Amino acid sequence: MPPQALVGRVESLKSRVTVLEQLPGKLDALALQISQMREEIRAEFSAVHTEIRAGDKETRRVLRDEIRAGDEETRRVLRDEIRAGDEETRRVLRDEIRAGDEEPGSSPARGRDLAHSVDAGRSSTRAALKRPPYIGSGASLYTPRVRFLTRPTLLFLLVTIPVALSGNGVPAPDSVFGFRPGADYKLATYDQSVEYFKKLAASTKYVKLVEAGKTSQGRTMYFALVSSPDNLGKIDRYREIARRLAHPQGLSDADAHKLARDGKAFVHIDGGLHATEVAGPQHTPQLLYDLVNRANDPDVKGILDNVVVLLWPTINPDGQQMVAEWYMKNVGTPYELSGLPRLYQEYVGHDNNRDAYMLNMVESRVLEHTWRQWEPQIIYVHHQSGPFPTRIWLPPFSEPVGTDAPYLMSREVNMIGMAIAKGLEEHGQVGATHMGTAFDAWYPGYVDYAPNFKNIAAFWTETALFQYATPHEYTIDDFPHTMRELRPQSLYSSPWPPGAWRLRDAVDYMETASLSVLEFAAKYKDSLLFDRYQAGRDQIALGRKKAPYAYFVPQQQRDPVAAVEMLRRIAFGGVRVSELTAPVTIGTETFPAGTWVIPTDQEFAAMAREVLDVQTYPDLRQYPGGPPERPYDAAGWSLPLQMGVRLVSAASPLPDEVRAKMKVIGPLPEPKVKPTTYEAALKTDVAPFDSVPGVGFNSDPASSAIVPPAGRISGSGPVLVVDPAQNNTFKAINLAWRQGATVQASAGAAGAPIRYTIRGLAESAQDDLVRSLSLQAERTLSAPGRSVRQPRIGLYQPWTGSMDEGWTRWVLEQYGFPFVTLHPEDFKASLAGNVDVLIIADDARVPLAPGATRADAATGAGRGGRGGAVRPEYAYQLTAGDLQAFEQFIRGGGTLVCLSNASLFAIQQLKLPVRNVVEGLRPEEFFLRGSIVEVTTDPTHPVMAGMPEKGAVFVDGSPVFETQDGFAGTVLARYQESGSPLRSGYLIGEKYLHGKAAALDVQLDAGHVVLIGFRPEWRGQPFGTFRVLFNAALFSR
Repeated sequence: MPPQALVGRVESLKSRVTVLEQLPGKLDALALQISQMREEIRAEFSAVHTEIRAGDKETRRVLRDEIRAGDEETRRVLRDEIRAGDEETRRVLRDEIRAGDEEPGSSPARGRDLAHSVDAGRSSTRAALKRPPYIGSGASLYTPRVRFLTRPTLLFLLVTIPVALSGNGVPAPDSVFGFRPGADYKLATYDQSVEYFKKLAASTKYVKLVEAGKTSQGRTMYFALVSSPDNLGKIDRYREIARRLAHPQGLSDADAHKLARDGKAFVHIDGGLHATEVAGPQHTPQLLYDLVNRANDPDVKGILDNVVVLLWPTINPDGQQMVAEWYMKNVGTPYELSGLPRLYQEYVGHDNNRDAYMLNMVESRVLEHTWRQWEPQIIYVHHQSGPFPTRIWLPPFSEPVGTDAPYLMSREVNMIGMAIAKGLEEHGQVGATHMGTAFDAWYPGYVDYAPNFKNIAAFWTETALFQYATPHEYTIDDFPHTMRELRPQSLYSSPWPPGAWRLRDAVDYMETASLSVLEFAAKYKDSLLFDRYQAGRDQIALGRKKAPYAYFVPQQQRDPVAAVEMLRRIAFGGVRVSELTAPVTIGTETFPAGTWVIPTDQEFAAMAREVLDVQTYPDLRQYPGGPPERPYDAAGWSLPLQMGVRLVSAASPLPDEVRAKMKVIGPLPEPKVKPTTYEAALKTDVAPFDSVPGVGFNSDPASSAIVPPAGRISGSGPVLVVDPAQNNTFKAINLAWRQGATVQASAGAAGAPIRYTIRGLAESAQDDLVRSLSLQAERTLSAPGRSVRQPRIGLYQPWTGSMDEGWTRWVLEQYGFPFVTLHPEDFKASLAGNVDVLIIADDARVPLAPGATRADAATGAGRGGRGGAVRPEYAYQLTAGDLQAFEQFIRGGGTLVCLSNASLFAIQQLKLPVRNVVEGLRPEEFFLRGSIVEVTTDPTHPVMAGMPEKGAVFVDGSPVFETQDGFAGTVLARYQESGSPLRSGYLIGEKYLHGKAAALDVQLDAGHVVLIGFRPEWRGQPFGTFRVLFNAALFSR
């Protein structure tokens, strides 16, 4: 058959599809006509397909050219589908033809996948395919429904007839998954994604798979290097160029321009890290496939010739695996939309994107380790759940942005955001928006924003999300009233009209966005590389003309290890730390040899400024005198304040004689160093004095060289005296208990600070503890005090996933506290037989029984994926009898420790004579979220042992206490009587704090309720208040 005749048959099939779409009538009559047309077209397809395969090369070429001569949208669809490969076509067609005769009412999940096989087709086709596969928006998602299989099948036949012409042998994702990425009611697991990445890498020279490190649960994190075979063959040279430009010392502008011309753009793209935002890790296999399968297309070839893509399936492998398995277990049941009953990262859930500068989680360190080895110019992380009803939020960010962010990087990010928007419009993907009031760039803890402070254009986008892979039909009534006119706006040019939204839609939007970023990088490759150099060069120059010129951190601290914890994290992120080789005087202060110095005339100095300086959040209001524009996250986070570290900023340029006495710790960046895998899972903790187990920060030679003063013991005698001002004291206590020692809490003269004493350890064992933990300790003959027995700690964990519980669990584990996890159903038995102290974290709200007050009922903390019926094994709610037994546990001598807002549950349930004085105040009257304030503590009380009298604490919408008649107990911490206690962040309404309590010990018969009105372990950052949590646990015995 001549090629023109084949094209005619294709056009005939398209006409039949058009007729089919317009067929009126009832479903039964329509179904009959569809069935007849299906049989006719299936037979005709078989004949056409046979002729195409039998044709010679010239026939196939002519047919391909004829197809490409069609309208632009059809050309694009056919081109994409042609490249889907013969094997895939035969398999999908065979499966769908066999499935085509299923009776209505069969499994509702079958057949849905094909509904989006031509999502990118003509506009009329797209509109038709947006009709939901269920009957009406009000129908149950679980009601059997008629399967509209034939139209999608016909459309799939239409666009895949020429598939045999490709024959490039690139395996598609569904060859591993069994479905197309983004299919309705289907989610690929991380294991499947890695299997596909490996399969594709083995089949092509365009991909090289790299092992990056291990997750918290031991899974291997991979990323794929995707580029032309020539580029991958020279990858060491291009990586050397990227690293050299990232560290501009000794380079001239001319040298940098030449390197930029010779180099390739390195672009990190991943599938996200918030696992219930499911489209991200479904889009990366599709993106990988399309980059390789379309490698010879001019647009993709331009990308692969000029860009090296670091493509990660996801940067939360554990979460993808958990969420996909959970959803696929529930799909088609009443629990289809039910939320995962645990955190989707082992410890911190959604907060895995709040760990960029602390690097507490191993996944964060894997990323940072990889970025410092490859030094990409762009980092793009996908998220979901943008402002409704927009379909995707893009940079520019909303206000405010970080004051230390390099200007050039901010401009680049804005350009990229606009480039993505343009790419979406070109593909008919409407609904992109920018800025707004939600996603500001103030907090530097986001892993997808912090790299800006290291001269990388780093950003995220937010694509619309319903729930998992379940489709949803929106009507105009779902839209906010202000958005129902569908009026174009300056930053929302093409409003999205109501209709169906599927996972495949989100996958398509993400892929367009990713490809737009890669096209931008290919087009502006030279500029991106030179800008990386220029931004670093400018930071060096800024540090020589603007204060602070350096930061001095003395080794002598209340907790010397806390200073090391802070500096190791900064150094691991690439900021160079020096050490004084001799004393120097800056202003009126003399710093001894050994003092650490961070000069700000270095390329990553913006990161140092951002975390070491005090933050002053701007007073942005919705309207003059109105409510504040709330920070999207924290408003203040200054690490020296949080960690209790004394730091001195240099207000004047450092004289040459001072610089001569500064020695850089560790080697300078070496561009030619070979990349390595971050090895976290070591059997031996190589730095037991720090809070991170295993290799921790020791994989980096600079951070590993920052060590605290050697442990030292003064005095003599059998009793070891340790100071709770040092966090490692609590590690020592827990280790001592394991060796059979006893512990007491003792104080000297009246009002003297409390110390812990350890008895029963041999002198050599004492020496080992002090040396390994870098403690400053004493020995004495005797020290009478209160006996402290090892407490049986219970940590409450709701079935909703509590990030604060996860952080509390992590902190307890790092300092060696044994504990048991308690869930709601565990309250049915007496707690007294299992625990001495119960800790309830800030967002770990207790589920109460129906009919009881629900002020602290479970709220779905953990973000994302909530909704739907709760599986019965996770639905237990405390009964009145459970709560009565719980109260008796406390009154009988137990201790309840409530962190921040968990205190409200205790006040209400136990009817404590305490009031939260800021409850019910409007934001314009009182606002204090994500900030650091100063309180006066009582260090003579066991819970505040080791705290300074004036201490900095982190608060986040926390309660402010006032005691009432009948109160028995102690005020542990109090706000000042006048003035502002704000040290970093944002505060409205300081008068409501004056003289009020920030923490209380409430006596309840023989027991205690410790109300801590701040976040003592917030995200593993406030090392200066960890001891409050630890002391509270020990206070129970």
